[in-house]
Amino acid sequence: MVELDHMILRVSDPAASIRFYEGVLGFQHEGRAGPFEIVRVSEGFTLDLLAEPPTMHLHLAFRVEPEHFERVMMQLRERRIPFGGNHMDRSGSTPQPQYGARGLALACYFEDPDGHNLEIRY
Repeated sequence: MVELDHMILRVSDPAASIRFYEGVLGFQHEGRAGPFEIVRVSEGFTLDLLAEPPTMHLHLAFRVEPEHFERVMMQLRERRIPFGGNHMDRSGSTPQPQYGARGLALACYFEDPDGHNLEIRY
């Protein structure tokens, strides 16, 4: 068995990123470990935030339950965070079916404070 355990994500302002990942996506900040701020995504996966300016923008896709999807959509609208139905769209369009590791799923795309391209899907 192989699973992804954690990912180091370079961010320019860890406090702003923690607020974003907790407030918008509902992830849990677990504290500091060495140079990293640890954000729990799921039981078996963390984002380890490193306070360094990003050298490139990454794409991260999170599979969520339908209720979680709706909560994130509500947060995006309330916070006026641009989103869209594909990786290039930020027009506020309706989430669209997109392919991923588990096949076709309804997806919404948006960016974190550093411009990393995020996707939620169910």
